[in-house]
Amino acid sequence: MVISKMRALVVAAVVTAAALAVGVAGASTPTVTITTPKAGQSVSLKKTPYLAVAGQAAFAPATAGATKLYLRRDGCGTSNDNPHLSITTGTDGGDGCGLLFNAVVGAGGDADQGAFIDFPASDGMPLPLNTHSPINGVVSLTGAQVGLAEVDVTLEALINGEAVTLGTATGSAVLDPTGDHTPVPFSIQPSSTLDGSDLQALDLRVLIHGPNVYSGFISLNGNSYADVPSYAASVNKSVQVSLDDSTLANAVPARIDTSGTSWSVAIATPAVGKHTLYARSTQGFVTSAPTSVAFTVTK
Repeated sequence: MVISKMRALVVAAVVTAAALAVGVAGASTPTVTITTPKAGQSVSLKKTPYLAVAGQAAFAPATAGATKLYLRRDGCGTSNDNPHLSITTGTDGGDGCGLLFNAVVGAGGDADQGAFIDFPASDGMPLPLNTHSPINGVVSLTGAQVGLAEVDVTLEALINGEAVTLGTATGSAVLDPTGDHTPVPFSIQPSSTLDGSDLQALDLRVLIHGPNVYSGFISLNGNSYADVPSYAASVNKSVQVSLDDSTLANAVPARIDTSGTSWSVAIATPAVGKHTLYARSTQGFVTSAPTSVAFTVTK
């Protein structure tokens, strides 16, 4: 089944939203504490027109690594087709499936093997992208495996709700009729401006063509995949502070120091009376429960 790229990303984003509702792929929740002012402290409005607010925060380490996403397919040409990307592999019911013309093209010719097919990510999202290395992958082909095959791939992501093309590539290989499958490698280098972006959804579009004989079938079962350089956790971290508003609807951002564990912000000292400061921390799409400290402002 061929679907539009945007629809594929929307489908993947819906899966991501469900994951976010129960905690992102097992991601640890950041924590935050307020150390200044102290609970019950009195602050003089006359002597302290601006109140120093500070505390500690803990975030999951954003170590560099890679995430392998396998091309999967549950069926072939049925209502249970479901081509997708997954961080897990196994036996695929749609192994060896493909969309192609029943045609033979000789040397120098080029047969579009039917149409492109989208593989939207079904898990592993959101994914913090690391652009310091290229995205390398393999689309393995099976079938008669006679001739030369070219595989065009396009990788697109959803970032901040917008569709962004990470890159395109074409890989080629002389098919091996004596083997079970022939791997066709590809490599995509995303723009460095996207480094650290939290991918909400991901879609790999595959188009197979070239002068070959009945060889536009994709070999799955772990033989086709993309290695996406990524971070173990989001590099996007923040602490927000709010005065007398437990919803933090109009929170102000605090400055996180170079250690990544301490934060601070200065706010105008409120009117004389009892007040409560609230703070929360966020890493990527994961937000801590708010913490609070009550204090009193005197004349």
